[in-house]
Amino acid sequence: MSLLDLWTAGQETTTVTLKWAFSFLLLHPQVKSRVEEELLSITKGQRPLSVTDRTNTPYYNAVLNVLLKEIHRCALIVPMNFWRVTSEDTMVGSYFISKGTSIAAQISSIMTDEKYFIDKYQFNPDRYLTGDRIEQVVVPFGFGKRACPGESLAQAELYLMSSFDYHNFPYFESPKVSER
Repeated sequence: MSLLDLWTAGQETTTVTLKWAFSFLLLHPQVKSRVEEELLSITKGQRPLSVTDRTNTPYYNAVLNVLLKEIHRCALIVPMNFWRVTSEDTMVGSYFISKGTSIAAQISSIMTDEKYFIDKYQFNPDRYLTGDRIEQVVVPFGFGKRACPGESLAQAELYLMSSFDYHNFPYFESPKVSER
């Protein structure tokens, strides 16, 4: 994997995530309105949001966190993880995997598993507010030592870019748009 691979992957996923965020927010105008109110209370419509404003935008932060997880789950922006090669023979459940085998986590099968998501094709950010362990299932940036190295940059970009669009462009609800 080269630096160009990492840069391209980060640019593409962040751009696609922003596009989906705008789409889902158009379908949920009550969330969009509340975010707009909070952002206007900080910027007074006179300046763009800054990363230093993050501590003053709790609802927007929560929406971005939840939106990010639910967008990655519904839109399957990253359907599978990077390929790895096993360094030793191992067992995964009842399956034997020999040393040198190429493997990848099929993230899309986890994010649409009916064991965790009863209405798996329904965009529902509220599912993350129940206090159950669902956040441990949806990990768009991975976790541990193999987590995405650009997570904090992507989070900052999503925070600033989506707030820039709120500040500069009106959103109009379309009666012809639906989730499915």
